[in-house]
Amino acid sequence: MVQSTLRIDNIDGPLGAAVSGLDLRQPLDDDAMRTLTDTLYRRRLLIFRDQDLDFDAYEAFADNWGELFLEPYDNMAQPGHPAIMAVGNVGGPLETPEFRNGAAFWHTDRAYSADPNAVTMLYCEHAPAEGGETYFADLVSAYDALDDETQAEIAGLVAAHQYGGGEREDWEHDVHPMTGEQAKELPPPGRHPIARDHSVTGETVLYSPAGTWTEVEGLSYDAASDLMRRLKLHAIQERFVYRHKYRAGDLALWDNTATIHCAAPIGPADEPANRRLLYRIVAVGLPHILRTH
Repeated sequence: MVQSTLRIDNIDGPLGAAVSGLDLRQPLDDDAMRTLTDTLYRRRLLIFRDQDLDFDAYEAFADNWGELFLEPYDNMAQPGHPAIMAVGNVGGPLETPEFRNGAAFWHTDRAYSADPNAVTMLYCEHAPAEGGETYFADLVSAYDALDDETQAEIAGLVAAHQYGGGEREDWEHDVHPMTGEQAKELPPPGRHPIARDHSVTGETVLYSPAGTWTEVEGLSYDAASDLMRRLKLHAIQERFVYRHKYRAGDLALWDNTATIHCAAPIGPADEPANRRLLYRIVAVGLPHILRTH
């Protein structure tokens, strides 16, 4: 049976669910994992509050959701835990502007992979008093809200995605810089329908309209740029977006194939109240509960 203390409440917004009553240091039984998986694919985003995880427990929880991606950013990966990458403004490269704001643009993790199925999770150790949010947009609702003409326009179109691709608005930042050796660890560019059928639910999703695309098959670059920017600006309208304000002990987990996200830009950690430090894990493929039952 599902653990009796597990409680799930929809967040007041277009996507997201708050999960309480679980200590993620403890193994999840199958019923709890099914409930969480069903909720993830229905609400796109899970927020677990009040967790107290060491790296071993964090990795054990993450392993439920897929194969842990080993980060090529060895300068941000944690010693002995290559699947865990630090993000924020505390420590080493994170104290430089290009790293602390290297996710402050709208993007979809793993869009550049042949298999885009992946969840990303961020576990918060330090949350700044102001700023430091992550913004999430619901790409199922965004697709459903497109007019018939636009849905017909993108039907069958395929976009190529590459790490560091895409175009940025003036208010967006560039992705973290990567060395040539680190770039060798990335997969070849992925190609995915712009209107993509979700691997689990079958819903049509406006897939990854920003952050990584490099071309749209059959279109000139200018036509592709106009189309993808139009889709991006549609998808990040307020009516599709939830802004998560972190507290220490939060763990946010989201379905990359149904969302797009952006970190709020943040300044340096020049005093304790400005510290932002989270630990990121990406689990690729589908949750194990879907592959073994």
